[in-house]
Amino acid sequence: MTRPASSIPRWMCDTKKRNILAALSFLLIFSVVYVRFTVDSRLAIASYISNLRRDLRSATDANSSPSYWDALLDSDTLTGNQVMEYFLWSNRPSCQLVHDFGGTLYANPSGMDGQKSVCIDPQVAPKPDDCLVYSFGINDEWSFDEQMSDYGCQVFAFDPSMGKDPHDHTPGNVHFYDWGLGDRDKHDVDYNWKIRSLSSIYEELSVRHGRKIIDYLKMDIEAAEWTVLPEIIRSGMLSNIRQLGMEIHLVTDAPLDKYRELAKLLRSMENMGMVRFDSEYNPWFLGDFVQLQLWKHTQGYEIAWYNSNLSRPLTPA
Repeated sequence: MTRPASSIPRWMCDTKKRNILAALSFLLIFSVVYVRFTVDSRLAIASYISNLRRDLRSATDANSSPSYWDALLDSDTLTGNQVMEYFLWSNRPSCQLVHDFGGTLYANPSGMDGQKSVCIDPQVAPKPDDCLVYSFGINDEWSFDEQMSDYGCQVFAFDPSMGKDPHDHTPGNVHFYDWGLGDRDKHDVDYNWKIRSLSSIYEELSVRHGRKIIDYLKMDIEAAEWTVLPEIIRSGMLSNIRQLGMEIHLVTDAPLDKYRELAKLLRSMENMGMVRFDSEYNPWFLGDFVQLQLWKHTQGYEIAWYNSNLSRPLTPA
């Protein structure tokens, strides 16, 4: 029987199949190698970044002595990046157990905002059922106050901007006052707010809670902290505060010496015995620091300290 002219020899079909199988095998091997290379590269990059962060953290911790920061802030060559490095310095090894209280969950980027770090180490931790908290700056967000009440503290909360009269907030052992925190007692005619100093508030409320140590002072008062802190130091109230959690707010149009001045105010507290144990930047509060040449940089840091002068002696187990 005569083979049709259009038919393909078997050997040619076998060769074509082998070529196809070879090509598929090559693609499979290439895909495996590519994926393996990509994964290994990503792991290597991730490991490099992790090690870099660890090394930077170790370097910062190694350079975190008082003499380092004091020399840095006094330096004629201080840069904007360096002063921001000081604000972000967490000094985390100074507290073994840090808990966040309160805060609101946000997106873009996702995370908690407004939380306050509390050191739970026994030397400085608030004692449940025997602790006093002052909380300035509520804005109808009570999570910190309620959680500190759940922890076992008596909480006094303050905010003149909410249009609410003094009352006991529920749930919890939280007592609200419509006072603002300032460097002296005064009436703010622009907002019709009653402003009082911390020492004045403490003297009046001592009738209610006794002359106790303020176990935790929370301040989120929209840049008024820079006016309030010198009065707290000057009045001696700093020696009556066991822990301080505060969001600092930075304007964007100031020269470097202004940020140096603010940083040195915080350093003065630390040189008086306030030990920093946490600092977290605010990713939702960004601005362009034109004179520092820092773009889209955070304007806010949540910083926490404990008072080493009020540390309790540890008793043997």
